[in-house]
Order: sequence, then structure tokens, then C-alpha cells
Amino acid sequence: MCAAHKRAAAAGIALAAAVLAGCAPEPAPAPAAPRTAPSPSATDSAAAVAWMNGFCGAVKDFIDGNNKMPSASGETVEAIKKSTSDQLGHYAAILAKTVDSLGALPAAPVPAGDAAKREFLAKYTSARDKTVNAKAGLDAAGKDDTVAQGRAVDGLIAAQKDTHGALDPVAAVLAAPELKAAAATAERCRP
Repeated sequence: MCAAHKRAAAAGIALAAAVLAGCAPEPAPAPAAPRTAPSPSATDSAAAVAWMNGFCGAVKDFIDGNNKMPSASGETVEAIKKSTSDQLGHYAAILAKTVDSLGALPAAPVPAGDAAKREFLAKYTSARDKTVNAKAGLDAAGKDDTVAQGRAVDGLIAAQKDTHGALDPVAAVLAAPELKAAAATAERCRP
């Protein structure tokens, strides 16, 4: 083959290669990176903090109200009965507020929160019911009924035992990392 033919053939091959390259299918896209579990979003974190504020707030309000319990006093059976009735009324009111606050909480962002809510709600509801019954029994008793006074005090003590295990809302959610982290920043969870 002569040199001119060789150059023309090379140019033709180059031209054909260029045309074919322009019509070639595009390379396949690179495989996507494996998907990992999504990290908690700011919305999820904000929801957890808001929920923990409500949960801790209900318990904190109960503790604050409990710290303002009127003292028992009186020199006569009738005066002591009134004082005990006032204590029971105060305790019933703060327990009712706590039950309402816990009951109004929305679903927790994680199941451990709902479990803690159910546990605390059961304890505070039981305490409220015992307190209301103790007060009703005492108020219905005669003015000199010391037996009714004793039953009322026993009812108050039983109610306090119910609430004793539900005074640390953060400890109730330590198994849930999302809620534990939320409790660290939730204003109402601070001592």
C-alpha cells in the first residue's frame, strides 16, 4: 500500500472511530453506595426533647406540689380530721394534675417512652384513687371518728408508696438512647 493510501485509511478509521464514539451508549452509572440506617434528624431529636419535657414536667410538677403539702396540725380530733382532709385534698389535686399531664402526652418517639408513660401513669392513677377514697371515707366519718382518721392516714401512706417508684422520669428511659440524649437537653428534666 502506498503512503497516501495508508494516511487516508488511517484518517478514515479515525473518523469512523470518532463517529462511533459519539453514538456509543453512555457508560453505566456507578453502583450506588450501600444505604445505611438514617441518622436521627433534627425533627426526631426535637420531638424527643419535647416529649421528655412533657414527661419530666409532669413528674416535676408533682414533686413541686408534694413539697407544698400542708402540715398536719390540730389539737382536737375534729381539727386533726380537717387537717388530714386538707392534706388528702391537696395530694389528690396534684395527683389528678399529674395523671392528666401524663395522659395528655402524645405517643413517644420510641417504644421505651410509651412503656415508661404507662408505668408512671398506672402508679399515679393508683395513688390518686387511693387518696380520693381515703378523703371521701374521712369526710363521711363522724367528727370524733378516730378509726376513720387512721384509715385515712393509711390511705395516704399507701398512695405515697405508689408514687415513690415514679419520681425519677429520666431513670425510666435510660434504656432508650434517643430519650436519654433528649433528657440531657430537655429543660424540665433538669434538677
